[in-house]
Amino acid sequence: MKFAFKSIVAAAAFVAVGAASATPYAGTWSVVSGSGGLTFSADALSALSASGSSIITAATIPTVPGLPGAGAVNKAVYTKATGNVSLSFNTATITGDALTSLQAANSLVNIRRSVFNDDGSISQYNIYMANFDVNLGNSTIYANLYSRTDAGTLVTYGKQAIFTADVPGVIGGTLGNIQVTSVAGGVANGTASGSLAGSLRMNGTTATNILTALNLSTAATDPVAILVRTANWGGTQAGGTFTAPAIPEPSTYVLMGLGLVGIAAVARRRRAA
Repeated sequence: MKFAFKSIVAAAAFVAVGAASATPYAGTWSVVSGSGGLTFSADALSALSASGSSIITAATIPTVPGLPGAGAVNKAVYTKATGNVSLSFNTATITGDALTSLQAANSLVNIRRSVFNDDGSISQYNIYMANFDVNLGNSTIYANLYSRTDAGTLVTYGKQAIFTADVPGVIGGTLGNIQVTSVAGGVANGTASGSLAGSLRMNGTTATNILTALNLSTAATDPVAILVRTANWGGTQAGGTFTAPAIPEPSTYVLMGLGLVGIAAVARRRRAA
Protein backbone atom coordinates (compact mmCIF):
# COMPACT_ATOMS: atom_id res chain seq x y z
CA MET A 1 0.00 0.00 0.00
CA LYS A 2 2.91 2.36 0.78
CA PHE A 3 4.37 1.66 -2.64
CA ALA A 4 1.05 2.46 -4.30
CA PHE A 5 0.74 5.72 -2.38
CA LYS A 6 4.28 6.79 -3.27
CA SER A 7 3.61 5.95 -6.91
CA ILE A 8 0.54 8.15 -6.92
CA VAL A 9 2.49 11.02 -5.34
CA ALA A 10 5.30 10.64 -7.86
CA ALA A 11 2.85 10.54 -10.77
CA ALA A 12 1.07 13.64 -9.52
CA ALA A 13 4.35 15.52 -9.20
CA PHE A 14 5.40 14.39 -12.67
CA VAL A 15 2.15 15.65 -14.17
CA ALA A 16 2.49 19.01 -12.43
CA VAL A 17 6.13 19.57 -13.39
CA GLY A 18 5.65 18.24 -16.91
CA ALA A 19 2.65 20.44 -17.59
CA ALA A 20 4.47 23.48 -16.26
CA SER A 21 7.61 22.90 -18.37
CA ALA A 22 6.04 21.84 -21.70
CA THR A 23 5.80 24.26 -24.62
CA PRO A 24 2.42 25.69 -23.64
CA TYR A 25 0.81 26.82 -26.91
CA ALA A 26 2.24 24.41 -29.47
CA GLY A 27 -0.47 23.18 -31.80
CA THR A 28 -3.09 25.72 -30.69
CA TRP A 29 -2.04 28.82 -32.64
CA SER A 30 -4.29 30.46 -35.22
CA VAL A 31 -3.40 33.33 -37.56
CA VAL A 32 -4.74 36.85 -37.03
CA SER A 33 -2.97 38.55 -39.92
CA GLY A 34 0.15 38.21 -41.99
CA SER A 35 2.21 40.20 -44.43
CA GLY A 36 5.31 39.76 -46.50
CA GLY A 37 6.51 40.03 -50.00
CA LEU A 38 8.70 39.11 -52.90
CA THR A 39 11.40 41.59 -53.89
CA PHE A 40 12.58 41.13 -57.47
CA SER A 41 16.32 41.47 -58.05
CA ALA A 42 18.02 43.54 -60.76
CA ASP A 43 18.60 40.26 -62.65
CA ALA A 44 14.89 39.46 -62.58
CA LEU A 45 13.87 42.92 -63.71
CA SER A 46 16.46 42.71 -66.50
CA ALA A 47 15.00 39.38 -67.63
CA LEU A 48 11.50 40.86 -67.72
CA SER A 49 12.69 43.97 -69.54
CA ALA A 50 14.62 41.92 -72.10
CA SER A 51 11.46 39.93 -72.85
CA GLY A 52 9.38 43.10 -73.25
CA SER A 53 7.27 42.11 -70.25
CA SER A 54 5.93 44.11 -67.33
CA ILE A 55 4.46 43.32 -63.92
CA ILE A 56 0.89 44.37 -63.19
CA THR A 57 -1.07 44.11 -59.95
CA ALA A 58 -4.50 45.59 -60.60
CA ALA A 59 -6.33 47.06 -57.60
CA THR A 60 -9.12 44.52 -58.12
CA ILE A 61 -8.79 41.10 -59.68
CA PRO A 62 -9.94 41.28 -63.31
CA THR A 63 -12.98 39.43 -64.56
CA VAL A 64 -11.45 36.70 -66.67
CA PRO A 65 -13.51 33.52 -67.08
CA GLY A 66 -11.87 30.83 -64.94
CA LEU A 67 -9.64 33.21 -62.96
CA PRO A 68 -10.39 33.03 -59.20
CA GLY A 69 -11.42 36.03 -57.15
CA ALA A 70 -12.84 38.23 -59.92
CA GLY A 71 -13.77 41.65 -58.55
CA ALA A 72 -12.09 41.10 -55.16
CA VAL A 73 -9.49 43.48 -53.76
CA ASN A 74 -6.08 42.28 -54.90
CA LYS A 75 -3.95 41.25 -51.91
CA ALA A 76 -0.80 41.64 -54.01
CA VAL A 77 0.59 45.11 -54.66
CA TYR A 78 3.62 45.77 -56.88
CA THR A 79 5.79 48.85 -56.30
CA LYS A 80 7.87 49.49 -59.40
CA ALA A 81 10.35 51.78 -57.63
CA THR A 82 11.46 49.03 -55.26
CA GLY A 83 10.65 45.93 -57.30
CA ASN A 84 8.63 44.61 -54.37
CA VAL A 85 5.37 42.67 -54.49
CA SER A 86 3.75 43.00 -51.07
CA LEU A 87 1.32 40.29 -49.98
CA SER A 88 -1.40 40.23 -47.33
CA PHE A 89 -1.88 36.76 -45.87
CA ASN A 90 -5.12 35.46 -44.38
CA THR A 91 -4.37 31.81 -43.54
CA ALA A 92 -1.36 29.91 -42.27
CA THR A 93 -0.05 26.41 -41.74
CA ILE A 94 1.53 26.01 -38.30
CA THR A 95 3.38 22.97 -36.97
CA GLY A 96 3.68 23.19 -33.19
CA ASP A 97 5.21 26.64 -32.68
CA ALA A 98 6.77 26.80 -36.15
CA LEU A 99 5.21 28.82 -38.95
CA THR A 100 5.35 26.48 -41.95
CA SER A 101 3.63 28.63 -44.56
CA LEU A 102 1.42 31.67 -45.16
CA GLN A 103 -1.27 31.84 -47.82
CA ALA A 104 -2.67 34.95 -49.50
CA ALA A 105 -6.12 34.36 -50.97
CA ASN A 106 -7.16 36.79 -53.72
CA SER A 107 -3.57 37.74 -54.53
CA LEU A 108 -2.78 38.10 -58.23
CA VAL A 109 0.36 39.07 -60.13
CA ASN A 110 0.06 39.51 -63.89
CA ILE A 111 3.13 39.34 -66.14
CA ARG A 112 2.13 40.86 -69.49
CA ARG A 113 3.99 40.99 -72.78
CA SER A 114 2.61 43.27 -75.47
CA VAL A 115 3.75 42.75 -79.07
CA PHE A 116 3.11 45.12 -81.98
CA ASN A 117 2.18 43.12 -85.05
CA ASP A 118 2.98 44.03 -88.65
CA ASP A 119 -0.65 44.93 -89.31
CA GLY A 120 -0.62 47.51 -86.51
CA SER A 121 -2.54 45.39 -84.03
CA ILE A 122 -1.24 44.53 -80.58
CA SER A 123 -1.12 41.01 -79.16
CA GLN A 124 -1.13 40.60 -75.40
CA TYR A 125 0.36 37.54 -73.76
CA ASN A 126 -0.52 37.19 -70.07
CA ILE A 127 0.76 35.07 -67.21
CA TYR A 128 -1.30 35.11 -64.01
CA MET A 129 0.06 33.93 -60.66
CA ALA A 130 -2.77 33.68 -58.14
CA ASN A 131 -3.25 32.86 -54.44
CA PHE A 132 0.37 32.90 -53.31
CA ASP A 133 1.60 30.41 -50.73
CA VAL A 134 4.97 31.26 -49.16
CA ASN A 135 6.26 28.02 -47.70
CA LEU A 136 9.02 28.54 -45.15
CA GLY A 137 9.23 24.82 -44.49
CA ASN A 138 10.57 23.86 -47.91
CA SER A 139 11.80 27.30 -49.07
CA THR A 140 9.36 27.49 -51.97
CA ILE A 141 6.83 30.03 -53.24
CA TYR A 142 3.73 28.45 -54.77
CA ALA A 143 0.93 30.01 -56.80
CA ASN A 144 -1.85 28.91 -59.12
CA LEU A 145 -0.55 29.50 -62.63
CA TYR A 146 -2.63 30.59 -65.63
CA SER A 147 -1.97 32.02 -69.09
CA ARG A 148 -4.08 33.81 -71.68
CA THR A 149 -3.47 35.33 -75.10
CA ASP A 150 -5.57 38.41 -75.92
CA ALA A 151 -9.20 37.59 -75.09
CA GLY A 152 -8.75 33.86 -75.61
CA THR A 153 -9.46 30.96 -73.31
CA LEU A 154 -7.65 30.89 -69.98
CA VAL A 155 -5.13 28.04 -69.73
CA THR A 156 -4.82 26.50 -66.26
CA TYR A 157 -1.62 24.85 -65.02
CA GLY A 158 -2.73 24.26 -61.44
CA LYS A 159 -0.76 25.05 -58.29
CA GLN A 160 2.90 25.31 -59.24
CA ALA A 161 6.18 25.72 -57.41
CA ILE A 162 7.15 29.08 -58.92
CA PHE A 163 10.37 29.88 -57.06
CA THR A 164 12.61 27.87 -54.75
CA ALA A 165 15.44 29.32 -52.67
CA ASP A 166 18.85 27.92 -53.58
CA VAL A 167 19.79 27.75 -49.88
CA PRO A 168 17.28 26.04 -47.57
CA GLY A 169 16.18 27.43 -44.25
CA VAL A 170 14.86 30.60 -42.65
CA ILE A 171 16.94 33.53 -41.44
CA GLY A 172 16.21 36.76 -39.57
CA GLY A 173 13.27 37.73 -37.40
CA THR A 174 12.15 34.87 -35.18
CA LEU A 175 13.44 32.26 -37.66
CA GLY A 176 9.82 31.43 -38.43
CA ASN A 177 9.02 30.39 -34.87
CA ILE A 178 6.05 31.88 -33.03
CA GLN A 179 7.09 33.76 -29.91
CA VAL A 180 4.64 34.80 -27.20
CA THR A 181 4.31 38.58 -26.89
CA SER A 182 1.51 38.85 -24.33
CA VAL A 183 -1.17 36.91 -22.48
CA ALA A 184 -4.37 38.73 -21.52
CA GLY A 185 -8.09 38.14 -21.34
CA GLY A 186 -7.82 34.41 -21.82
CA VAL A 187 -5.82 34.79 -25.05
CA ALA A 188 -2.13 34.44 -25.80
CA ASN A 189 -0.65 36.60 -28.56
CA GLY A 190 2.44 35.85 -30.59
CA THR A 191 4.44 36.88 -33.62
CA ALA A 192 6.65 35.09 -36.11
CA SER A 193 8.81 36.33 -38.97
CA GLY A 194 11.68 35.36 -41.19
CA SER A 195 13.15 35.38 -44.68
CA LEU A 196 14.13 32.52 -46.94
CA ALA A 197 17.87 32.03 -46.62
CA GLY A 198 18.76 31.76 -50.31
CA SER A 199 18.15 33.52 -53.60
CA LEU A 200 14.99 32.59 -55.47
CA ARG A 201 15.35 30.54 -58.63
CA MET A 202 12.50 29.86 -61.02
CA ASN A 203 11.66 26.18 -61.32
CA GLY A 204 12.39 24.61 -64.69
CA THR A 205 8.86 23.56 -65.61
CA THR A 206 7.47 26.93 -64.56
CA ALA A 207 10.09 28.76 -66.62
CA THR A 208 9.23 26.74 -69.73
CA ASN A 209 5.49 27.33 -69.24
CA ILE A 210 6.00 31.07 -68.80
CA LEU A 211 8.31 31.42 -71.78
CA THR A 212 5.87 29.49 -73.97
CA ALA A 213 2.83 31.44 -72.76
CA LEU A 214 4.59 34.76 -73.38
CA ASN A 215 5.42 33.59 -76.92
CA LEU A 216 9.15 33.58 -76.23
CA SER A 217 11.78 31.10 -77.31
CA THR A 218 12.46 28.16 -75.00
CA ALA A 219 15.72 27.24 -76.76
CA ALA A 220 18.59 26.45 -74.42
CA THR A 221 20.79 29.00 -76.25
CA ASP A 222 18.27 31.85 -76.33
CA PRO A 223 19.60 34.73 -74.19
CA VAL A 224 16.18 35.66 -72.75
CA ALA A 225 15.39 32.03 -71.93
CA ILE A 226 18.77 31.72 -70.24
CA LEU A 227 18.05 34.83 -68.16
CA VAL A 228 14.64 33.55 -67.08
CA ARG A 229 15.96 30.12 -66.15
CA THR A 230 19.16 31.18 -64.37
CA ALA A 231 18.37 34.59 -62.89
CA ASN A 232 18.45 35.28 -59.20
CA TRP A 233 14.82 36.38 -58.99
CA GLY A 234 15.26 37.99 -55.60
CA GLY A 235 14.22 37.17 -52.07
CA THR A 236 11.16 36.89 -49.90
CA GLN A 237 10.12 37.60 -46.34
CA ALA A 238 7.00 36.85 -44.35
CA GLY A 239 5.58 37.30 -40.89
CA GLY A 240 2.36 37.34 -38.94
CA THR A 241 0.53 37.73 -35.67
CA PHE A 242 -1.16 34.79 -33.98
CA THR A 243 -3.43 33.91 -31.08
CA ALA A 244 -3.92 30.85 -28.90
CA PRO A 245 -6.14 30.02 -25.92
CA ALA A 246 -4.39 31.05 -22.72
CA ILE A 247 -3.33 28.23 -20.39
CA PRO A 248 -3.08 28.15 -16.60
CA GLU A 249 0.09 29.47 -15.01
CA PRO A 250 2.64 26.82 -13.91
CA SER A 251 1.59 27.45 -10.30
CA THR A 252 -1.90 26.30 -11.22
CA TYR A 253 -0.51 22.99 -12.42
CA VAL A 254 1.41 22.62 -9.17
CA LEU A 255 -1.81 23.14 -7.22
CA MET A 256 -3.50 20.54 -9.43
CA GLY A 257 -0.71 18.13 -8.61
CA LEU A 258 -1.03 18.79 -4.87
CA GLY A 259 -4.77 18.23 -5.17
CA LEU A 260 -4.13 14.80 -6.67
CA VAL A 261 -1.75 14.02 -3.82
CA GLY A 262 -4.42 15.05 -1.28
CA ILE A 263 -7.03 12.83 -2.91
CA ALA A 264 -4.60 9.92 -2.87
CA ALA A 265 -3.88 10.51 0.85
CA VAL A 266 -7.59 10.52 1.73
CA ALA A 267 -8.12 7.31 -0.21
CA ARG A 268 -5.17 5.70 1.62
CA ARG A 269 -6.53 6.61 5.05
CA ARG A 270 -9.97 5.24 4.18
CA ARG A 271 -8.46 1.94 3.11
CA ALA A 272 -6.38 1.80 6.30
CA ALA A 273 -9.42 2.47 8.56
